Amino acid sequence: MLSTIRRLSAVAVVTFFLSSFVDAGLSGCPKNLAIQLTNIFQIGDIKFQYSNCELDNEGYGYASGIANFCTGTSDTWPVIMAYHYLTGGNDEFSKYDSVLAKRAEDKDGSVVGLEGFCEVWQNASTNKNFITAQDAVYDELYFKPSQIFADELGLKLSVSQAAMYDTAILRGAGDYVGTLGGIIKETNEKVTGNKQGDSKSSLKINDYTVDEIEWLNMFLDVRANYDNIGAAVNIKSYKYIIEQKEYSWKHNISILENGGQPGNITCDNSYNSQSEQIAQPLVACGNSCSELGSSKYKSFSSSASGINSYGPYVLALGGLAALFNYYF
Repeated sequence: MLSTIRRLSAVAVVTFFLSSFVDAGLSGCPKNLAIQLTNIFQIGDIKFQYSNCELDNEGYGYASGIANFCTGTSDTWPVIMAYHYLTGGNDEFSKYDSVLAKRAEDKDGSVVGLEGFCEVWQNASTNKNFITAQDAVYDELYFKPSQIFADELGLKLSVSQAAMYDTAILRGAGDYVGTLGGIIKETNEKVTGNKQGDSKSSLKINDYTVDEIEWLNMFLDVRANYDNIGAAVNIKSYKYIIEQKEYSWKHNISILENGGQPGNITCDNSYNSQSEQIAQPLVACGNSCSELGSSKYKSFSSSASGINSYGPYVLALGGLAALFNYYF
């Protein structure tokens, strides 16, 4: 069974990035390598697993798809809403709407009322619309927020930017204790003087100048306090990459496999088993797309009431940001 260290609340994540329309951090080959690496940690394969669906072993309901979206948190429901938009709102998941919305709102891992959900998910996993929905929510709830954190810190090295992404997937992209933002804050609090290093990239933390790799090692040590699985797999592999001085990624990197043996990943391969990410931008506008980023938009929240008319929301994929605006 896949182990899922659950992201806490997607509401905080969405609130954070609604106002941050930036194109920062990893892209191209380094992004490919970062996602391959985290996929190895998560599922033992470089490829996204769109069809995965099983009971989460930490009580967060069903963990499904490319980010282990959980029914007991707030990330499965946005995937289903995005899919509803693309299908017109009457599809194989519609029968679960009221239960999924309620579970997301209550952060409830119960699977009562979700009988047969995994079979429906797996059967839908080759559908282009369902792939698009998963890609969109994954990118907007986890990858982009992680790179906004990296940009605000001033991280320039691929290994540091990738570690932010990996932490967002495993710990959540929130800004409170145990999530990416909280771990960054705790790391920064430990900076009490200048720290030199060999990375040729420095950060300004608490008015001190800190070598980026020195800061990253501190960050990984703080994360290890929260992430037992990460301490054994993810963190050891990132420390290994640092030991190899592979700071800026070009084409391939040396890693530790999940069993601890040295390995290598390359941009000759891709994390996306669909050859190329579906090139269909998803822009679902409830009112007007020209209002993207407007204060009129609220952070996403779920409700079981009025669920059959799931209401206007915006999910913009491809270059700007994702806005979930659900009226109930």
